[in-house]
Amino acid sequence: MPQTLSLNGDWSLAWHDDFPQFLTAETAPLRTQLTAHVPEPVHTTLMRHGLLDDPRIGLNSLKARWVEEQFWVYRKVFVTPASLPQPLPSLETRLRRDEGRGVRGVGSPPPFPPTKEALRGREGAGGRDAKVFLTFDLLEYDAVIYLNGQEIGCHANAHRPARFDVTGKLRPEGEENTLVVRLDAGLYAVADKPGADYQTTQLSLLTKNHWMRKGQWQRGWDWQQRLMNVGILGDVRLEYGTFQITQLQVYAIPNPDFSEATVYAQLTINSSEEHAGFVQFSIIEGDESYYEDQLILGKGISTHFLEVTITNPKLWWPIGHGEPFQYTACIFLAIDNENTELLRKVGIRKVEVDQSAHPEEGRHFILKINNKPIFCKGGNWVPPDMLYSTVTPERLEELVDLAVGANFNLLRIWGGGTWAGHDLLELCDKRGILVWHDLLFACAKYPGDYPEWAAEARREVQWGMREFAHHPSLVVWCGNNEIEEGDWNWGYDRQFRTHPHYALFHHDFPQIAKREAPYAFYWISSPYSPDYENPTDPTVGDQHPWGVSLRQNGPTDWWEYRTYVDRFPNEGGVLGASSPATLRQFLPEGQRQLNSPTWDHHDNPYAMQPMTPGQPGRAYQTLTHWTGLHAEQLDWETYAFASALLQAEGLTEYITNYRRRMFSSSAAIFWMYNDSWPTTHSWTIVDYYRRKKLAYHPVRRAFQPVSVVCAPLENPELPPDGVGVFGINETDQEWHGYLMEQIDTVTDCCPCDPRQDSRSVVIPPNSTVLLATLDPHRPWKPGEFAQAVLYDKTYQPVAQHRVFFHCFQELKLAPNPTLVLSLHEGVLTLRSEVFVWGVCLDTDGERPVADNCFDLLPGVPYSLPWDTALLGEPKILRTGNGLFAAG
Repeated sequence: MPQTLSLNGDWSLAWHDDFPQFLTAETAPLRTQLTAHVPEPVHTTLMRHGLLDDPRIGLNSLKARWVEEQFWVYRKVFVTPASLPQPLPSLETRLRRDEGRGVRGVGSPPPFPPTKEALRGREGAGGRDAKVFLTFDLLEYDAVIYLNGQEIGCHANAHRPARFDVTGKLRPEGEENTLVVRLDAGLYAVADKPGADYQTTQLSLLTKNHWMRKGQWQRGWDWQQRLMNVGILGDVRLEYGTFQITQLQVYAIPNPDFSEATVYAQLTINSSEEHAGFVQFSIIEGDESYYEDQLILGKGISTHFLEVTITNPKLWWPIGHGEPFQYTACIFLAIDNENTELLRKVGIRKVEVDQSAHPEEGRHFILKINNKPIFCKGGNWVPPDMLYSTVTPERLEELVDLAVGANFNLLRIWGGGTWAGHDLLELCDKRGILVWHDLLFACAKYPGDYPEWAAEARREVQWGMREFAHHPSLVVWCGNNEIEEGDWNWGYDRQFRTHPHYALFHHDFPQIAKREAPYAFYWISSPYSPDYENPTDPTVGDQHPWGVSLRQNGPTDWWEYRTYVDRFPNEGGVLGASSPATLRQFLPEGQRQLNSPTWDHHDNPYAMQPMTPGQPGRAYQTLTHWTGLHAEQLDWETYAFASALLQAEGLTEYITNYRRRMFSSSAAIFWMYNDSWPTTHSWTIVDYYRRKKLAYHPVRRAFQPVSVVCAPLENPELPPDGVGVFGINETDQEWHGYLMEQIDTVTDCCPCDPRQDSRSVVIPPNSTVLLATLDPHRPWKPGEFAQAVLYDKTYQPVAQHRVFFHCFQELKLAPNPTLVLSLHEGVLTLRSEVFVWGVCLDTDGERPVADNCFDLLPGVPYSLPWDTALLGEPKILRTGNGLFAAG
């Protein structure tokens, strides 16, 4: 078996702002040497030594800017390992192990008698003909590597590993070697390269991030300050033996009727000389399936293709539609005395996008898994930390669990970040969360007109499509984020370097996807429209509906979403303040107030940007538009509550509009799910510290599988103020229950009894249906609203919804409503005789409450589980009505 020697652990680290070559010699002059725990970012090393304050807190990210301007030199001394490591047990022993033992777990392999000639070989993996490679899984960013004073190579791509042949360059067994890595954040190598030809934003002109193959968000985005990562961020190891597996690709394709599926494997092997051996490829769940053959390795790099057929396979399904079943694929190699076993989990599913003609206009855009239309619900994923390599598997699991808890079935990996990575994708595989994955290009013209840069981009894309192929959750590869829109609408064709990246996204990457990723659907860009239509066209392709939140004039009116007909909206969002607990955590004492220096530093520029000249910023003007309140007249905690409550309102409008149109619209994916650093205002429902913002539970309810939505009707024969009540059912079975709908006012209660005032309804599986029409000719007065409650067969409420036609400041909400709370056998029930907006049991997003930030409809009880031992006695902390108490 090829052997590895980990070079993780303690390295020495020094820095210099000029002449870094002084530090790279094997006998370099002494300077300050810090102990770095590789892998880790330079920023983390400096924090641990007390030389840098946490850049996530206060104004510290400004104090950290010097880090990206330095040259950093890592040094590691290690001993050459023994040249004859012990081989694994013989091939025959491995293949005849007892049932239930080893990695297979079930079944017994068929006879597999290799010839004696094939089994004979050298003494072990470290013989004189063995190759030795040095591998860095993740380098940030521009690196030159030296071994024993000799330069062995360089690397400048954080999106694929760095691998160097060091055969013959190590000192004899037992002697010390000196490994030196000189790197920087990338600014120096691009300093002389064209900037304005490709980018116009000031941040990009400084960093020229479009040249660097690293996460683009590091140069700063509206939702994070600039922090250019630097350091050895991934594992480091020596790999040695007569052969090395440089990459393994595994994926499954079912046949049209799902009676069989073929699992494909592609092995890329680097061999020191010609070898003969055997390979066994098996699927080891259920009835075992095997492929076995002689393996002939030529000297150098060779590629080998294997396949196994499974009869009547179990399919992988997204959450809510079936079991996300996975098989274990096992590849066992026996080459001379070296035996290697590789395992991959793989799911069998068919992926397609239905773009058939839409009955009204344009085309559908419906993601189908195993021929079943899936309405996609979720948010956009960005790297969960500005120091992204510090994110642990446990933190990823917490975020995925929160997404599942919010009734997500899809995460979109945004193209300005990093690869999702195996840890995140494995969690999505197990939970049944679909993944739309942009390739790592976003919001810029890219230098595809430079052959060397374009070749590296192609290598990166090929590596990623091979590396992550076995993950069944990964169903869409998308060429980039918003570059097609830039080509059409942002003036990319009005300055030098016209469409320099066009061939990459329209020619090169689609070819790579056709060859390497038949397991997924490939899409040119997001948004993108086929048939040469503008990518903003709402009737074809996918859409980024930003016209509401990013409009340039007038207030942010979320009710405009009610008319949006987008076929597959997968980016559009609403800003809202973080919870008081989070604001307290990153705002230092004395800075916890609106528009303090730290508040602004962590704020979103779109929140501060005035929508109307002379007015406060967008977020603050939005508050005034909807409530009549003025941010500067509120204490910061009250403002944070009001802002977060309005975000919940806006996201609910976004989601319910598209869900009630299923499958005319086939998604409700918003920007964005998670944060990369603590923020004042953000687009997310889960903040940097994984606290649930107030919008979390409203989004969860809006995404629940069986739901009800009240919305203005669009029938041209009726006045525009008519209201339809839509039933939504994403399950596989007809839903039978009861509907109670009525018109009410915010200050009066119409007594109702669901057993008397509701009627039986049926909602077909995986569909939306119009259940009722409410007073289409009614002139709506302030304070009047339409409401609907869906009950199950036992008259327990399943979902509720309401629709207003006047802003909250016009509704005359009761400022101090009387709420009656009763707790019985672990169920908390709340009731009010008047409408109560946004009842909050947890304002900080830290308590494990089952529900939060919900409305009380007049006279309609609202119940949720309540564990007194865990949560204490129930208490209403705030309501939206209370915002008007001072008036």
